[in-house]
Amino acid sequence: MLTLVFFFSLTGTAAADAVTVGAWPATGSQMWRISFPANGASELYYPHASTYFTASYENKAPHLTRLRVEGGLANGIKAATGSDSDWDYTQSSSLWYYGEFKTTGKSAFINVDWVRPAGADSEYFIGYGYRQNAFRMTDGVYFVENYAGQSPPHMLSGLDSTYTATYQGPHIGVKGKSAISPRVSVVGSVAYSPLALAQGHGWWNLRSLEFDHTGTAQMVDAYIGLRYALSGNQAAAVTAGYRYQYMSLYQGTENTSAEISWDKATSVQKGFYFTSEFRF
Repeated sequence: MLTLVFFFSLTGTAAADAVTVGAWPATGSQMWRISFPANGASELYYPHASTYFTASYENKAPHLTRLRVEGGLANGIKAATGSDSDWDYTQSSSLWYYGEFKTTGKSAFINVDWVRPAGADSEYFIGYGYRQNAFRMTDGVYFVENYAGQSPPHMLSGLDSTYTATYQGPHIGVKGKSAISPRVSVVGSVAYSPLALAQGHGWWNLRSLEFDHTGTAQMVDAYIGLRYALSGNQAAAVTAGYRYQYMSLYQGTENTSAEISWDKATSVQKGFYFTSEFRF
């Protein structure tokens, strides 16, 4: 989890609660794909660029299990251009339909971990993670329909559809640090969920179609950073580093038909992060 922001010293200082606040300007994408009974497929792609504002809290007791809670909120995913691609392989391997649309949205995540020290400068944890990306699609235009290019492209008048993807599940992880000097340390962590619940909910307003996706997935959350203590007793510190989140569907279904498979979905957020930490 943004385990990255808790940089709690395990040696050299008394047990302390830790509070961290920060920002994570992330870029990435979300996509999903379904397959139809007659060898057809549909794939939607959403760019994702936003700044998460993060906060975390970790309680004291370094020789016992500790509780760590961390979350991030991006209230505005930057406007970008997404795409909708459809195929009918019984007729051709070429695109049957291709359109684009404006995307906006919001995103959030939360992690709750139970932590135990594994050594002087390392720890392991188990916990639960939750991620959600909600996209809105407007200003649609299509370039290909029934294999024929549209010149000029045709507008999708009145498009105002939504799609929300959620990944959640238990994870395990490790975290460590390596001192470069009394005040500077390299910190890093990785958390992995081998079996998570993936869900999608869509509303296609032009077709009055509401649908749900359900499947199993994996999740990865990793970071590395450079931490600088602002005081000799480590009571305050700042950290800069790089973080990567990845979610990937194993397999899934759609509720509109038992013959439709939700066979691919990914979500990626990555970028440099900055945090300030206070211990008391």
